[in-house]
Amino acid sequence: MVNIVKYPDIGEVHFVRNKRARNLAIRINSEGRVRVTLPGRMSQRRAAQFVELKRDWILSSLATTRKARPLEDVLRPGDAIRIGENQVPLRLNGPKDTVEEAVWRILAMEAKRLLPQRVEQLARAHGFRYTGLKMRRMKTRWGSCTAKNSINLNTWLVMLPVELSDYVILHELVHTKHKNHGPEFWSCLDAHTNGQSLKLRKALRAQRIMHFQ
Repeated sequence: MVNIVKYPDIGEVHFVRNKRARNLAIRINSEGRVRVTLPGRMSQRRAAQFVELKRDWILSSLATTRKARPLEDVLRPGDAIRIGENQVPLRLNGPKDTVEEAVWRILAMEAKRLLPQRVEQLARAHGFRYTGLKMRRMKTRWGSCTAKNSINLNTWLVMLPVELSDYVILHELVHTKHKNHGPEFWSCLDAHTNGQSLKLRKALRAQRIMHFQ
């Protein structure tokens, strides 16, 4: 029997009863799914208390899993991609290196044109302050915020739907006030995304940064 419980900061936790299990156990797979195995006669309440006790460890493990998991897909010469706010198709043709570098140059230009203005708009609208902004090619992360509140964004953000790129920007802006992914961070992010942070986070996980092969 599987019981799925949604937590605002952790996401879905799958509670699975196993008659052969002697102890509570938490496992997080490569996809970031949290599974709690509990003995057949153990109460759901006790299992939930165990999750609360291990909350910090779970959040830390999820963060590590997401950083290690490549956000990549495959893009081959001849494919079509969409770039920019108007989602204009770009037909790709040519040798691998030429096409790849051309795409990233275009993305860098679009990111430089679109992202600084959007970061400034969201920072002002939500009352955040940041010290700097850089945009660069990243393979495994959408963004980051330094200890000095300087924000780094992946140029591939311009390929995302606006609501998801805004979510990434707000995620990093919230880090200017809350440096870790503790309960206060997720509560703040949820407040600045109209209670949609979990939904947006799940949608973002389905996105990939493309690479060539």
